[in-house]
Amino acid sequence: MTRSNFTVEVSGTSGSHAGLWPEGEIFMLLPEGEHRAENALARVGLVKAGGPLSPDEAVFTSSPEPAGGPTTVTEVETRTARLARQDEEHPVLVLHDPDKQLVCSVHPDPLAKGEPQQFSVYDDHGEQLCHISRGRSTRSRRAYWRIDQPGGEPPLIGYKGTVAGWLGFALLTPLWLLFFAVSLLITLVTLGNTTELIVWSCPRRTAWRRPGTARAAITFRYMSSRYAWDDSLADHRIVHAQAAIHQFTKYRAEG
Repeated sequence: MTRSNFTVEVSGTSGSHAGLWPEGEIFMLLPEGEHRAENALARVGLVKAGGPLSPDEAVFTSSPEPAGGPTTVTEVETRTARLARQDEEHPVLVLHDPDKQLVCSVHPDPLAKGEPQQFSVYDDHGEQLCHISRGRSTRSRRAYWRIDQPGGEPPLIGYKGTVAGWLGFALLTPLWLLFFAVSLLITLVTLGNTTELIVWSCPRRTAWRRPGTARAAITFRYMSSRYAWDDSLADHRIVHAQAAIHQFTKYRAEG
């Protein structure tokens, strides 16, 4: 059993490590602590449904950047969010290795209306690797991601937020509301920007497990934007595909 960690970063960022990102990709999957493009685990691009999957033809970008390119991470994330929402039709996500060889592709199952909830993942030969879906638990209403693999293997299900995290969130919410009220009052009196310090959100850590097991196959930690996976429980192509659509959905939702 080997556990590997990686992060998903937006391509084109020059605020942290200028000049390291080639144009064309939307996301890059990098080993934890790595920032060099040549050491990327995979590069992720967006393709219009039905388009070619070749990295030289398929990846499209948003409107041209200003001269000199983006200067901050925030600008690049804004550009990526704009790209995520610019088409009504959800794009196909295409993953390539550093040698520009196709690894796999994530295809949304079409819906007459609304955002796709089901995604089919295919390998470089067009064979289905898995089926990814998202939704909410009917009992707890927690959002989840589910990975079903061909062959009858148990699914991997990842719920947003741990039970302990949600319990802590519920217990601390009254305290946060009090802090929010005091901070808002200070902001109104001083005409300051105190509200920028009172960001509060629900738990987002996600762990994908087989039902009835404690060991996680994939773990996402929101604060560090880090994914960890157990190679004895999940194929790296499936892990990378799930991370790519998980990250892209965040930008899609912000659109």
